[in-house]
Amino acid sequence: MSLTDKKNILFTRSLSSEHIMYAEKLGLEVTAKPFIQIDLMPLSKEKTDLINSKPESNWIFTSQNAVKSISENLSSLIALEEKKVFAVGEKTAEELFKIGIVALLPEQHNSQSLLELLEKQSASSYIHFSGNLRQNSISDFMAEKEFNFEEIECYQTNLHQPDVTITDFDAICFCSPSAVYSFFSKYKINETIPCFAIGSTTAVKLLDFSEHVVMSENTNVYSLLEICHNYLNS
Repeated sequence: MSLTDKKNILFTRSLSSEHIMYAEKLGLEVTAKPFIQIDLMPLSKEKTDLINSKPESNWIFTSQNAVKSISENLSSLIALEEKKVFAVGEKTAEELFKIGIVALLPEQHNSQSLLELLEKQSASSYIHFSGNLRQNSISDFMAEKEFNFEEIECYQTNLHQPDVTITDFDAICFCSPSAVYSFFSKYKINETIPCFAIGSTTAVKLLDFSEHVVMSENTNVYSLLEICHNYLNS
């Protein structure tokens, strides 16, 4: 644990200079060590042809990495103006807006809330732009409803496990289920160390490894830093 007044926080992802400055303003000492590495995959001609063969299909994005991956191929995709696009998370929606696509967001930023939104739609054909470590909740839902459904893998999440001294930190922050899995595949922690999650999906994954889980109110790093500060100084 920290021997100073400042609380030492391990973030299992990279942080921007703005994030670091905000943490310092809150009196937090932050160390950022990414535990996953994202490799974007350009769309092959085969995948592009498959997408274009289904102009009636609405699109689903559950990660901003998927948006970044398809952005360079956008001009080769047809019927964009005729479809609804669904996004999980504000950052994913913002990334879509950058390339001119306005997305529909579920009330909560998680897959379960997305499925509740899709239940209310009249459409029965979807394409999910996803990564290699995707969860099965969306595909299971589509199979149950017998919808026309395709998954387009457009990025890969690889585990990255840097060396850290866990006892140096007062808390650990996680921003994805993949980072949780990567971290706990290498490290064990004292049960008194709180683990902070950026959203419900990450929090649920953390509960597999820790009973000391705290979730941020909003799905962004600033909210996660605020909950760290409030919780550790209460």
